[in-house]
Amino acid sequence: MVSKKKKFGAFIFAVIFSIAIVGGIFGVCYYKGIVSYPWQIKNVTSADNTIAFSKEETVSEPEEVVVEEKPEVKPSVETEETKPEPETTVEEPETTEEEQDVDFNSLLSEDGIANTGVKMDYYGALSVSDGKLVDSHGKEVQLTGISTHGINWFPEFATPETIASLRNNFGINVIRLAMYTSDYNGYCVGGSDNQKDLMDKICSAVDAATENDMYVIIDWHTLNDENPNTYKAESIQFFGEMVRKYKGNDNVIYEICNEPNGDTTWSDIKSYAKEVIPVIRNVDSDAVILVGTPEWSSDLESVQDDPLNFKNIMYTYHFYAASHKDDARTELESALEAGLPVFISEYGLVSADGNGSVDTKEAKKWYDLIDEYKLSSCIWNLSNKDEGSALISADCQSTLDWKYEDLSEEGKYFFDKLSEGNKTENDN
Repeated sequence: MVSKKKKFGAFIFAVIFSIAIVGGIFGVCYYKGIVSYPWQIKNVTSADNTIAFSKEETVSEPEEVVVEEKPEVKPSVETEETKPEPETTVEEPETTEEEQDVDFNSLLSEDGIANTGVKMDYYGALSVSDGKLVDSHGKEVQLTGISTHGINWFPEFATPETIASLRNNFGINVIRLAMYTSDYNGYCVGGSDNQKDLMDKICSAVDAATENDMYVIIDWHTLNDENPNTYKAESIQFFGEMVRKYKGNDNVIYEICNEPNGDTTWSDIKSYAKEVIPVIRNVDSDAVILVGTPEWSSDLESVQDDPLNFKNIMYTYHFYAASHKDDARTELESALEAGLPVFISEYGLVSADGNGSVDTKEAKKWYDLIDEYKLSSCIWNLSNKDEGSALISADCQSTLDWKYEDLSEEGKYFFDKLSEGNKTENDN
């Protein structure tokens, strides 16, 4: 049996132990801020406010973080703002398509052969009236085409197949056959066999042009012989044979001298013409005849003062865009306004020596003038000679059915100019 003294001691121990436990718990809670003494309630409230404020800050910080995260979202916003750039990228192909509009109108065939989509008219018999080239109804016409290089130099570009290709793919309605008289195995210096060979090439090309509804210029291509009177006898014999062969053709045009130069005067040329033209007229009274003019076919003023007294005569004018500019155009326009019948039987878009790059600014001015006066013209030259005036690239060995990249700079400019005719027709 436990004594009262021991019971009392156990009770005291339990009380002290309980107080210690409660005190310890309270102390821990107080230390952690869970409870406060009554006299600290005011301060606790302030602390709570402080804590609340801190919590608001803590809450606001994520908001600020969200705000700070917005720049991280900005790239998507900037991407949206830069959407016009893809649109611009889309517009660039549209520009390309506009540039390809010419290519579209050019109607590249399935095998890539360049085609202008144009086929110029064949008008039948031609004549000259009031300084204009006209058809049988008196309506003004315009011939647009190409001159070969010398057929004694580049005969492969004057074959029937090449001529058919030009008609079908370029759409031109005239081909000029340049037959040199004295240069490089020319007609007058290469012997009788050479004469026969060149004559055969001419006849083959004329027949091909006829079959393809094209006009054809037979060009007595004087150059380094300067004065056409030098080989006048040979010229009379040649044109006599040609006109007898083609007197029934409406499409043959005779160019009796190419570019008189040096000291050759209009008086010299006129004297020559007065002997050669009757040879043609005695067989074909209506054929159109082209007559060269002094200074490499650029002096029209001397012709105006003393023209030939034959019908269906036109005078040739030649230019090269990079060399002949405003003054040359003014002289030509003056002659046209005076009523002189002019045919541009040769021109280039480069320098007069046949080299250099296309002068696009001057070329446009020349084409504007040609279109304004509906002048007939032939661009020089159909060959792949390594010079600026050759229409075919020197790297291309093809003689027909060319791809666009086969053309030289001048060839591409001319091709694009022809293609504009198709675009105009489609627009109308």
